[in-house]
Amino acid sequence: MDAHTTVNQRLWDELAPLHAASDYYDVESFVQGAETLEDTEVREVGDVTGKRLAHLMCHFGMDSLSWARHGASVTGLDFSRQAVDIARTLATRTGVEAEFVCADVMAAADVLDGTFDVVFLSKGVMMWIESVSAWAQVCARLLKPGGVFYLLEFHPLAMVMSQTKDGLALQGSYFHSPDPEIVVSDGSYAVSEPGLAHQESREWTHSVGEIVTALVDAGIRIDFLHEFRAAENAFTTVSGTKVPTGTSLPAAFSVRGTRT
Repeated sequence: MDAHTTVNQRLWDELAPLHAASDYYDVESFVQGAETLEDTEVREVGDVTGKRLAHLMCHFGMDSLSWARHGASVTGLDFSRQAVDIARTLATRTGVEAEFVCADVMAAADVLDGTFDVVFLSKGVMMWIESVSAWAQVCARLLKPGGVFYLLEFHPLAMVMSQTKDGLALQGSYFHSPDPEIVVSDGSYAVSEPGLAHQESREWTHSVGEIVTALVDAGIRIDFLHEFRAAENAFTTVSGTKVPTGTSLPAAFSVRGTRT
């Protein structure tokens, strides 16, 4: 891993157990059978019964295990050792079978066995990717011919907008810069001021056009690109997303493609 990824990994190793213990994630309800996938995800990915599904950047595995509950044979991958250990424990607690691998997403095609029917990513992942073109190539390598790629993500336009007393204000650029934004924060969307030893992260913005073009260049035919207002997708209103609600701006987007 490069220096930027190492900084982010240290942060997420510290955040993972805090998230797993938080009210935000409500792990106990999940153990009892609560669903974590959005209706949008389940509908747009489609039936996964009997299919091999790779969940990249899976955190501590709640969505991964949810896909397994929907009938998929799931492999989750995350660069945080703490998150992967929690995911494996959660699989045991729920009695749901899934494999979890600790590795950087950029190495996923080298460390995961075989190819997959579905490659799935969701909710706050693209900001951690430095090179979208390299990432798209990894996703394509993981897919069988005819396999499905799916991403549900906060809209990059919403991520650079903020609500002020005078209306909406632009914070940062909608377009990608090779230099990351250095963010220092004691907490996350799920926990506030826990006293983190590692508070720094390195983050990037990627336009929708950049993401879609990278996927096409990697050999993934785009089936659809959908954009959602805040009210049209429940997860976009959670704290910490910077998504301005009650506006006509897109708050989220989904893209599905097929490996050619």
